[in-house]
Amino acid sequence: MSLFGWLTMFGSGKKKKRSAERLSEKAFIPSGGEATTPKILLSPLSQDKGGAITKRLGKLLTDIPGVEVFSLKKILKLSDGPEDPLSKLTAAAKDCHAWMKEEGADILVWGNVAKEGEGLTLRLLPALGIEEDIVSSGFGEILEIPAQFEKDMEPLLCALVLGTFGPTFRGVRQRLGETLGGFLEQSGGLVDSLPAGLSHTQEVSILNGIGNAYVAYSHLGGGVTQFTLAANAYKQAEGRVSKEAQPLAWASVQNHLASVLQAQGQMSKDSAPLRSAAVIYSNVAATLSADKHATEWCAAQTHLGKVLYILAGMEGKPGYLETATAAYEAALGACDQISAPGRWAEVTNQYGVVLLAMGEEMGGAKALEQAVSKFRDAIKVHKRETAPMLWAQTANNLGAACFALAKRSSQNSLLREASDYFEGATEIYRELGAAKQAEVIEKNLHRVKRLLMSRGG
Repeated sequence: MSLFGWLTMFGSGKKKKRSAERLSEKAFIPSGGEATTPKILLSPLSQDKGGAITKRLGKLLTDIPGVEVFSLKKILKLSDGPEDPLSKLTAAAKDCHAWMKEEGADILVWGNVAKEGEGLTLRLLPALGIEEDIVSSGFGEILEIPAQFEKDMEPLLCALVLGTFGPTFRGVRQRLGETLGGFLEQSGGLVDSLPAGLSHTQEVSILNGIGNAYVAYSHLGGGVTQFTLAANAYKQAEGRVSKEAQPLAWASVQNHLASVLQAQGQMSKDSAPLRSAAVIYSNVAATLSADKHATEWCAAQTHLGKVLYILAGMEGKPGYLETATAAYEAALGACDQISAPGRWAEVTNQYGVVLLAMGEEMGGAKALEQAVSKFRDAIKVHKRETAPMLWAQTANNLGAACFALAKRSSQNSLLREASDYFEGATEIYRELGAAKQAEVIEKNLHRVKRLLMSRGG
């Protein structure tokens, strides 16, 4: 369904040209400075009578150093249709990404003021990065705060905006990291001293947001110590939400905490945090319903499979891979290929990676055959014309699986298939400026061609 089916757009009524008005001064880029300047796109808030809150938010964003801010001339608002809110947001995000690409924006900030005028819901949608993971990208960040938020909340808003798009920004990120670190110094104290008068939902949202900003800062130069601060924020949120009464909110906090543990384990090469993350993802899957919470349940199973895959390599225990395949099989059972083809394809692609590892580690041709099948299924959705990077990633995986299987058989057709996909993946990576990945794939391409020549193919 198109953007206009999920979002109601209010404005001049004239169709086509999507335009935005500049709010900030044109950023000055010194000689030798960043090649690109981050662009923030702000939509006027729905139900913001008089536009006072939108104006305050625009002023706040334009005061962030080193960014450019533009305001849409139309209001984005979720439609009042019968679909559930998560489906609306997820579908809208997909279309908004295409729109943001046209506008050249790095983040879209939109949302609404509650009908009673007391609450404010902000939605922060980042542009897709080169290595974007569709399973977890969802619809970006959501922040629930009072409409008349206190001044000490302003640094948090700035931190969350920077933290949402910073890790996917395609320009130089050093300045973004430094600016984000400064805002976190001002807002980090909210973890231990939240403003009075907040609802439980707002408290959890703010603590989640702070944790997410710390995680983003860790990827923008803040280092591994930020993970500890993020985990503390998530644990504070955990104590404010009930698993029984608010399973989705509880699951969101748990997933954030698990992702921090996963990152800590990978960066420190320590399997203990990864095992803890696996336990959390298992608990989330056991608590949620595959029928009522299909999207979140699918995500928990997918993350569990990925953690087990990492553990298998780190601890040298291929048995983890078998458990991982069960998690991916369960995830695909809850993932609808028709309504969410991108999510389905990425889960299928990740499943293929685990099967490929199983075949390589355990010497099983059956697992390799299944891996080839999964990658072939995924690449039908990850089309080269519409999603070149996702296509290249899947093509590289398919080439590797075909090559691995061809070495265990006499099927030269598999080698030719591997050669074609490796060549295509190399082209895309070079076009997108990912030279190192292209060089690695080219080496595998040469191995394929040598084997094919030795077989007279």
